[in-house]
Amino acid sequence: MSFRSRNGFIVSRTAGHLGLLKADEFTEVLKTDLAQRELTVAGAHEPSSESMMHAAIYETRPEVGAVFHGHHDKILSQGERLGLPVTAHEQPYGTAEIVREILQILGPNHFFLIRSHGFVSLGKSMDEAGQHTEAVLTKLLSTPER
Repeated sequence: MSFRSRNGFIVSRTAGHLGLLKADEFTEVLKTDLAQRELTVAGAHEPSSESMMHAAIYETRPEVGAVFHGHHDKILSQGERLGLPVTAHEQPYGTAEIVREILQILGPNHFFLIRSHGFVSLGKSMDEAGQHTEAVLTKLLSTPER
């Protein structure tokens, strides 16, 4: 997850984490060079391996203040049936190729799927990004599988 800061954006650390995140598990990304795949960061940990994706979304969509990226098997397997936008091709995570795939479907969408990987939920705030995720989960649970 990430949210905009005065100097860039704050993103959760790399590596898997379950449960509540602690304040020191976030890193601030101060500068991003998408072409060179370089980040300038401040923090005790490496930023998420998906930081380039977060940066590209913030650069493309100035109104977005928070990005939730998660992994949920049922959302992935049923998302297209629910009409959720999904990237055209599977790409390795953390790569320029996956960022290109995401930018191709980003448009005005506030929730979309990364093929065979996970979901992305966008909002003006962390609360709003979370509400979009909750809405998709509610729809998923209330729609019979085919």
